[in-house]
Amino acid sequence: MNDAARPLTLGPFHNPVRGLLHGSGAAWWLLFAAGLLGEPASPARAVLLLCAASQAALFGTSALYHSLPWRPRWKRRMQRADHAMIHVKIAGTVSAVSWLALPAAPAAAVAAGAWALAAAGVAHKTCFAEPAEQPSIRLQLGHSLLGLPAVAAFAWQAPPAHAALLVGGALAYVAGALCFVTRRPTLWPRVFSFHEVFHLLTLAGSGAHFALLARTLAR
Repeated sequence: MNDAARPLTLGPFHNPVRGLLHGSGAAWWLLFAAGLLGEPASPARAVLLLCAASQAALFGTSALYHSLPWRPRWKRRMQRADHAMIHVKIAGTVSAVSWLALPAAPAAAVAAGAWALAAAGVAHKTCFAEPAEQPSIRLQLGHSLLGLPAVAAFAWQAPPAHAALLVGGALAYVAGALCFVTRRPTLWPRVFSFHEVFHLLTLAGSGAHFALLARTLAR
């Protein structure tokens, strides 16, 4: 790899921008979870804690995978863990949105389906010697679509500002996925290329949903 294509390092840290972006995401979701622990016990608190834990798990794993100089064997393991956490995060988000938008029984059914798909996604990433990428992408897409009825119901009945946060966050995730798939824009390849834009957009989507849950909790 020539110097023009080599990612920037900062001391022992590789890809410091990616690590900083997702490390900050892990930190704010952990702070949110800590605040929830002070709330009275309730089904709502349990769902929000699960969502916060899933978000923190994704961002924390991503920050560690992208930042630290792993040996090749552990780098492959961390890459699998990083990809597996996407399914965990989707399940946590779908569970929270379903709780916000649907009656208890349908919300529980959607959440159960989301976590079953998350288990399948994690197993696919961790149990196969060379997991194929296409089945994983299809599973992630189907996993996300599971939350569409709850998103539609929430957008219909929620205050406009809350609906805008939910839909805006989803659109940020879609934009990030497009950046990742198309590998565009390249921008500043060694420091801030399409992968950093992807991380920034996932952080923006997560931030919108964080604001939504914080507003809901305040109510």
